[in-house]
Amino acid sequence: MVKNHLKLLAAALISCATTACGGGGNARAGFSGGEYLEVTKGIVIQNVSVVNTRDGSISRGMGMVIDEGKIQKIVGPSAFIRVGGTGRAIDGSGKYVVPGYLDMHTHALASADKNPTFWPLMIANGITGIREMSGSTSAIERARQINSDSSAGRLDAPEVLTITGDLFVGQTNTAAEAIDFVRRQKAAGAGFVKVVAGNRESVVSILEESAKQELHVAGHLVPAITAAESSQLGWRAIEHLGAGWGLALECANDEAAIRTTLLGGQARPPFPATFTLSPRLYDGTLNGRIYQSIHDSYSELRCQALAQTFVKNGTWHVPTLIRLRTQNFSDDPVYRSDPNLKYVDKTTRALWEKLGQEYASNVPPASAASLRRFYSLQMNVTRTLKQNGVKMLAGSDLGGIWVIPGFGLHQEFRELAASGLSPLDVLQMTTLNGAQFLNREATMGTVTEGKTADLVLLDANPVEDAANLGKIAGVILKGRYFAPEALEKMKADVAAAYQAQPLKPLEEALDQTHKH
Repeated sequence: MVKNHLKLLAAALISCATTACGGGGNARAGFSGGEYLEVTKGIVIQNVSVVNTRDGSISRGMGMVIDEGKIQKIVGPSAFIRVGGTGRAIDGSGKYVVPGYLDMHTHALASADKNPTFWPLMIANGITGIREMSGSTSAIERARQINSDSSAGRLDAPEVLTITGDLFVGQTNTAAEAIDFVRRQKAAGAGFVKVVAGNRESVVSILEESAKQELHVAGHLVPAITAAESSQLGWRAIEHLGAGWGLALECANDEAAIRTTLLGGQARPPFPATFTLSPRLYDGTLNGRIYQSIHDSYSELRCQALAQTFVKNGTWHVPTLIRLRTQNFSDDPVYRSDPNLKYVDKTTRALWEKLGQEYASNVPPASAASLRRFYSLQMNVTRTLKQNGVKMLAGSDLGGIWVIPGFGLHQEFRELAASGLSPLDVLQMTTLNGAQFLNREATMGTVTEGKTADLVLLDANPVEDAANLGKIAGVILKGRYFAPEALEKMKADVAAAYQAQPLKPLEEALDQTHKH
């Protein structure tokens, strides 16, 4: 279909070279030289700066023809595009165009049958694709329906790029049970297997059987297997820097002694952190000493060596720094007074506030300080991974405390930038890298002819400052254009809907907040 459309455009160019292109002799008046296109349907973005996500270079003054959900043509500054018929022209002067953002760690499908869903806020924040980290047989089917409806224009929603099946949380203990678990996920149509917890035998079996079933493994590292060994065994994507003590533990000189303590059941890493009825995890005794030991014995050389292991084995990382920060700074006024909380339903917002208050009341100041130092260490680990060539993806862990639908990915952008990643690094983590991870570079990840028209228009150059990724001047979702006023209305409608809803018992929001 794309090739046929481009052939028609090429034929039009040949015709336009010798005729007025249907303009009665006046269509080309004042135009001399360069390409000349006549577009009668679809969308044309004129005079826009195209950002190359591979190297950060900018092509200015470009013209783009979008039709049938694809980028059909990109022409240079010397070209002229005449828009007629049902075609729509968009002035791209002063604007930058990048691929749609990919939130590569969400728990968004839980909202699919609620009113409102998370979809309007995600689209308004430039998110055109998600990697869904909570699944089931029914959720997989629901994701397929969402994608079908979105492709057909019946629903405005990001594409569910991939979805896990049931979560492996250590509910089986033997190799045979683990193998059966993987096979059931394969039969259900899961895109990958997510591990949250488990013993050594079961998790090794998960990894081995997943490879046989042509599924990959993602999720939380388990204390019984080191990060380096997990990587060598074929673990594809590590979430939350490993979760719990995670990679920071492996970067510590005291790792062996600490791991022995963990395997002996004498301490439990605090993840996910809701802090409800769990002040003992932060009582400043054993867990506090572990935090301190990791911090005091941290070795940059060990961390660099670990990063090189990940590069060698092709192990990806999804840091979700915003999730790590909100769990360690749950009482931070920057979250409790965020004006974007109007985009969170009243019940969830009240639960988050309660949990923030519990953190302030239950976590001793010394323990809170230790937690926050540990987050600084996690930021350092993230920077070390990037500096050593580890492939990373941007994900918000939408569903966690203080992570606001749609806005959460931009919260993540800010944390990545604060960790020392460059604006291009951040841009790639939410566009190009996701396409590479999913083996979908043929259709997404760059602004290129023939690729799916999932795009974001920006008012400022995202390669100069990662904050510019939030200066959204328009979104194109599968060729459908959302102007700034349409995006603002989407957000306003969500806020109004939540404002009109009653406050429900907090227990109804607990499940969503506990998501991994």
